[in-house]
Amino acid sequence: MEKRFNIDMLRAEKNVDGLIEALGSSDGLTRQRAALALGDFGGAEAVGPLIRALGDPLTAVREAAADSLTLLGTPAVEPLAELLENPEASGKYEEEAVSPPTVTGAGGQTWEVDTAKELRRVYAVAILGEIGDPAAVDPLARALQDENDDIRCQASGAIVKFGAGAAEPLRRMLTDPNPDTRILAAGVLGDSGETSAVEPLITALRDENDDVRGAAAGALMRMGGAAVEPLVAATKDADRNVRLYAAGALKYIGDPRAIDALKDLARSGDQDERTVAEDAIESIRMVHGEVAPEPSPPTSR
Repeated sequence: MEKRFNIDMLRAEKNVDGLIEALGSSDGLTRQRAALALGDFGGAEAVGPLIRALGDPLTAVREAAADSLTLLGTPAVEPLAELLENPEASGKYEEEAVSPPTVTGAGGQTWEVDTAKELRRVYAVAILGEIGDPAAVDPLARALQDENDDIRCQASGAIVKFGAGAAEPLRRMLTDPNPDTRILAAGVLGDSGETSAVEPLITALRDENDDVRGAAAGALMRMGGAAVEPLVAATKDADRNVRLYAAGALKYIGDPRAIDALKDLARSGDQDERTVAEDAIESIRMVHGEVAPEPSPPTSR
């Protein structure tokens, strides 16, 4: 007969070993409650078992383990970062696993054990973002280039939580030989809202790759007022692409400080530059009530 666990008693006694053992119960609710309790007073010894539980077949257990690892904080950072740096590291948490080798989801879809390993890595990214330890920044930056789409997506959301602390590795990524990496770095820098990202993004407007330039321009748009003065200067750049992208970004930011520079560009630029600059001026003025929009045609009754 399988051993039964009294989670309330184990919690009251702060019996970490007993709660770790309870994570191996065949009862999902028991595993969930044990995982939650370990977050309240478990230490470094609870990290490994909780990481193992990130591959549990039940979502509720995985979520409980993730919450507890976040609460444990610093002791969890290194092993979670290891999962990102070395995908095979997840395998060691299978050695004593008692959960089934497959996970069954909606519609009877079955995932193999390898998926449980990937689940741990996806959770690891999100948890590292929540813990906020600076030691996680570089592993998260490298996770932006992971082969797994879910991990890349989670990493982009996690790393922006570090604010200025994430800017340096992202700036380095803007010079990566792979244009996909540069595109991703530009996008994440734009989401970060850090003013220190403006100049590297302006530089990225000169990138040889169209998509990188577009990503940098989109990122600068999201930077708002902090990007206005550098973009104004960029309307006078020697590179035509930079001038065009700068004018387009200024249009979407909509700051009147850009109007004089846009007028200069409209006078001195080629046809495309004039068109973009004049459109930007009109848009900015309209937003600020200086130009009335065209009246709508009357509707027939």
